[in-house]
Amino acid sequence: MKTNNEILIIGGDSRQLYMSDFFEENGFRTSIYGLPEKKKKCSENLKHSIKSADIIVLPLPVTKDNKYLYSLIPMKETLDDIAAATSDKIIFGGMINRGTESKLKKNNNRVFDFFKREDITMLNAIPTAQGILKTMIDNIEYTIHSSKCAIFGFGRIARITAQVLKAIGADITICARKSGDIAAAKAYGYSGRYINGFEKEAHKFDILINTVPALIIKREILAKVKPDCLVIDVASAPFGTDFACAYELGVNVIQSSSLPGKVAPKTAGEIIGRGIINTLEEEFGE
Repeated sequence: MKTNNEILIIGGDSRQLYMSDFFEENGFRTSIYGLPEKKKKCSENLKHSIKSADIIVLPLPVTKDNKYLYSLIPMKETLDDIAAATSDKIIFGGMINRGTESKLKKNNNRVFDFFKREDITMLNAIPTAQGILKTMIDNIEYTIHSSKCAIFGFGRIARITAQVLKAIGADITICARKSGDIAAAKAYGYSGRYINGFEKEAHKFDILINTVPALIIKREILAKVKPDCLVIDVASAPFGTDFACAYELGVNVIQSSSLPGKVAPKTAGEIIGRGIINTLEEEFGE
């Protein structure tokens, strides 16, 4: 892939600012729109910037309300405005839903969801685990060492989080629905148990961490946890904890989304940037 192409980064958060630096370090020309000014001045004319760019990078997630791009700085342009202004572009974004993808593919655009790349999602789990660790440190009054932690799910985030917590002495139990995940957890040296019936043992745990985007930590569990139990939910919408019930019962619950952008934006931005460059090389490289 030739690196004399111009990349326009629209919206997002501090990850995108570091991503811009990463692209330039790898030989690309970049411009930004809808972001806090850092080392470079933010473009003031979006339509002109779109016209001059070869590649457009949208945020992760692209949108939260299906109308405007996700951005730290509110943008007056809608997603429809941006889609209408693009033609014959290479467009990247994260967690692109079908409706958004359909809009962006009009006018002969090539659209790629970088959050579907294994290299991005796997490496992105590392800053997520760091964010979980920070959340625990900031919200408990006992040591993580020797604490009993139940992690729901055994995907990328759960596996790396379990590894990090075990390294500092936590007692890890993996809670899953599938027997294969229970077996894998035991092979890694963790305890494993099925999610079904967990309420019978909920009182034994100090910390519950959910990574599954389906309602799992329900009233039956929340009513049985210790008074000082911490519940952390890092799943994507619709999340996995009954937050209303947790607040009603006085359970200390924290919904922690987009942790990489909050705790390690430089690393998270570089991970996404590298994944985008990999896609360009795989799809368009000579």
